Amino acid sequence: MKRQTLFTFLILLVATCNLYAESGRKPVGIDFFKEVKMISNVQEKNGKIYFVIRQASMDDNNYKSDLYALENGQPRRLTSTHDVSDYTLMDDGSIMFRNVREAKDKEQIRRGEPLSVFVKLTERMGEAEEFLRLPYSAGAIKFIDDKHFFFTSTYDINFAELLEKNGGDMAKALKAKEEGSGVRVFEEIPFWSNGRGDVSGKRSHLFYYNDGDIKDLSEPYEAVGGAELSKDKKTLLYTTNTWQGKSTRGNHLMKLDVATLKAEDISPLKTTASYMGAQFVTDDEILLSINTKFEEIGSATLYRLNLKDGKLTEVHSFNPYSAGVSIGSDIKMGNASSGIKTDKTGFYYLTTVGDHAPLIHVDYKDGAVTFINKGKEVVLEYLPYKDGFLTVAMIGNKAAEIYFLDKKGVFTPMTTINDHLMDEYSVMTPRPVTFKNSDGVELTGYAIPPVGYETGKKYPTILDIHGGPRTAYGACFFHEMQYWANHGYAVIFTNPTGSDGGGDTFANIHARYGTIDYDDLMLFTDVAIKTFDFIDGDRLGVTGGSYGGFMTNWIIGHTDRFKAAASQRSIASWISFSNTTDIGFTFTAAQIGGDVWTNLDGLWTQSPMKYADKVKTPTLFIHSDEDYRCWQSEGIQMFYALKYFDVPARLCLFKGENHELSRSGKPKNRVRRIQEITDWMDKYLKP
Repeated sequence: MKRQTLFTFLILLVATCNLYAESGRKPVGIDFFKEVKMISNVQEKNGKIYFVIRQASMDDNNYKSDLYALENGQPRRLTSTHDVSDYTLMDDGSIMFRNVREAKDKEQIRRGEPLSVFVKLTERMGEAEEFLRLPYSAGAIKFIDDKHFFFTSTYDINFAELLEKNGGDMAKALKAKEEGSGVRVFEEIPFWSNGRGDVSGKRSHLFYYNDGDIKDLSEPYEAVGGAELSKDKKTLLYTTNTWQGKSTRGNHLMKLDVATLKAEDISPLKTTASYMGAQFVTDDEILLSINTKFEEIGSATLYRLNLKDGKLTEVHSFNPYSAGVSIGSDIKMGNASSGIKTDKTGFYYLTTVGDHAPLIHVDYKDGAVTFINKGKEVVLEYLPYKDGFLTVAMIGNKAAEIYFLDKKGVFTPMTTINDHLMDEYSVMTPRPVTFKNSDGVELTGYAIPPVGYETGKKYPTILDIHGGPRTAYGACFFHEMQYWANHGYAVIFTNPTGSDGGGDTFANIHARYGTIDYDDLMLFTDVAIKTFDFIDGDRLGVTGGSYGGFMTNWIIGHTDRFKAAASQRSIASWISFSNTTDIGFTFTAAQIGGDVWTNLDGLWTQSPMKYADKVKTPTLFIHSDEDYRCWQSEGIQMFYALKYFDVPARLCLFKGENHELSRSGKPKNRVRRIQEITDWMDKYLKP
């Protein structure tokens, strides 16, 4: 390090230390996320509240996840296995969850032999006892009673054939599989799936467990999903789809008589449709979402279906209030969905509106929508409780906590597990700014100032672009942004056209990628520079992942205003994307239109690769080698092009990670990712 550079670094280090010493707060570090206890899967039974806490462990380079109970306002840990993610509250008061403890069982699973072991925990037991083991990798379980239930499990057609060739000898079949493990064989599309790996020849089957006897209720090429058992436990509903070679759109709605195990197709529409989220209102009537819009942007519609006479009645259109939470954060457990809950007057569900995620109620009689909470809260989960709701929510700059939400919209905290973090660390509050785009739509953007910034002084600024595109940013805590604010950067972000929270029309950028959304982002950047005096318009960086990576690639090919860029898990070419990724041929058709044989020019025109010869911006590319959503070839193409045209570029490929690297990747890789981006921005944005 040069003497002058070292001297400058030491001055900045001393100033930073003095700043935090004066404020009494610690800086949000690059590994701050490990301090957050992520709360999820809240359940209640007989007045007792249970939930899961997941926390990153740098020592193990993994995540520890355990079951807790809320007692007298305090969390009490019930397990110490560090691997509890889902659990079932049984009718006898016990708690069932997966737990493989025996070394021989772990070795069996390592060899590829399917096995699920479940244990039961009761209040009187000091330690959970084994309750059930299944020679399958069990998914969802729907209990009739302890000895009779339905469950789903992956059925591997290729391994089934291998097992048959070896006369049903599992050991021989596993040995043959191991001997052929050096070759990945595909015969279908999609042949891989992000987070799941190779899926060619694999289906989710429905099984029935009858006091030790297990029956596969599915055909080999049939895929089953969405199993739901009626309250009287006489009827099972599920969806099914059968294909070979290429997956097909839509599915069928099936009704199974529990007593006879006879299933019938009760799909109410004659046209191809996707049936989702069946929810029993009574034993003879259900709510379900139906989507028939596969090649256009559009939300599903909610219907009531009478199981006796087949009468289908439209109840509610998920527009402009789409179902689900799309607000992003890197310190929460994914985008949880609690589904639809009913009462005598109507039903509830979580939605995304602009930059927040409220709970709403829809009245059966007139379809009137009532917002239960009207603030900027992000409700991640909910369930009816007493005269209101139990919720997991992110409020303000706080990490998720459990709150009681009354029907007047008032949140009362029931846990304070993470509250101390926001008091101990230098967390900056995002500052809002509104502006109108070229369509006259009012948008909201945010700016996070650097920690300890001085009035009148300008700071390098990073434009952060979300994925999706149909997701959204809120004003809730985002670790990477807060880290950059603690590292001397301002951070700006907004929800351009194409984002969730504004209805189908606003979200529809079909065949318009890189047009109005690009204009929105550039306009917002201009507005932010004019509004906030701490933003240095001459030292701008840009980054984003997934759709944000696409947009980063697009931006550097259309403007030189950004001095540095970091493109993450991106899309470079719709031509290659459509024929390599797990959702390529369906997503491209819906978002851009057609395929390479019917719309080659359209796909190429909206591909950042077409404009790569115009790029002047030094760019870092980050991809993961198991990201099958945005396959690594996308980043490689852009990196190769920039190097070809002598533009400074760097490619960082993470081994063993997938599309979720920034949110749930190995903790040390998450740190390395942020470090790569920060170092790159420092190199080009800081003197």
